[in-house]
Amino acid sequence: MRFNNSVRFVALFVLLVMAMFATGCEYGSKVWHDAQDSVNPNPVIDLKSPGLQNANDNELALLFTPVDEQILTLTSFLSNIDSHPDEDWFKLLFLRFPWITGVLTMDQEANVLVKLPQESIKPFKPGPLVEYEGDWSEIKMKSFINYSEFGPEMYLCKPFFKDAEFKGLVVVHFDPRVLLNFCPNPHKLIIMQPDGGGIWTGDQNLKKEPFLKIDWDAILDKEVHGVTKIGKDKYVWLSRYVSDTQIVYATKIVTKGDDDENEDDGFLIF
Repeated sequence: MRFNNSVRFVALFVLLVMAMFATGCEYGSKVWHDAQDSVNPNPVIDLKSPGLQNANDNELALLFTPVDEQILTLTSFLSNIDSHPDEDWFKLLFLRFPWITGVLTMDQEANVLVKLPQESIKPFKPGPLVEYEGDWSEIKMKSFINYSEFGPEMYLCKPFFKDAEFKGLVVVHFDPRVLLNFCPNPHKLIIMQPDGGGIWTGDQNLKKEPFLKIDWDAILDKEVHGVTKIGKDKYVWLSRYVSDTQIVYATKIVTKGDDDENEDDGFLIF
């Protein structure tokens, strides 16, 4: 009889342990899966998303984003240089950015070391660059747009060093008008440098003078995004910096009504 009671006790104990183990495994498994979902969630792509809620902001974003992406990629590529580039770097530069006009390097005395291509149509004097009044060792990159009878040219200048000493500049340059080729509807997009007077668009009928008469200095001193009325038309615009050169992207608004006066801050990238 004692043997039977012992057997029953052991059997009940085993069943109890198994039940607790099963319950513990189920709970542990749930906790594990919940943790995995939090740490490494399964991404879901919403292809039906309309984009920005404001129709005007959304229209401008669709137009300027592919253009701005090219500039950001180029500046990122150039910013990785801290010594004089080798031949492979130049090859990769033209392979990744076939739309640029050219590249040159110069020493601290403004002597040209490398120039590709060797001949250029637009005049450029490198001397003022190395004579920059600031300290190139404290500057990551500078940019400017030069205007000539042959059209505008944007220059991105990156210093390079040897043994922590400034040795010269790498200068990549391109015509900003070529960027319109990356816009899905270039006739709708306006790219401008307010303080330089440059305006570039695929719309051949656009009257540029009214844009130049706007006091952009006063506007950009306070805002980076807004709506401006020119004649009977309104334009939504966004200001961006290419290194230290400020440019503005703009397009004619696509909605009509009083709501245009109360633009919300649709761009949250600043």
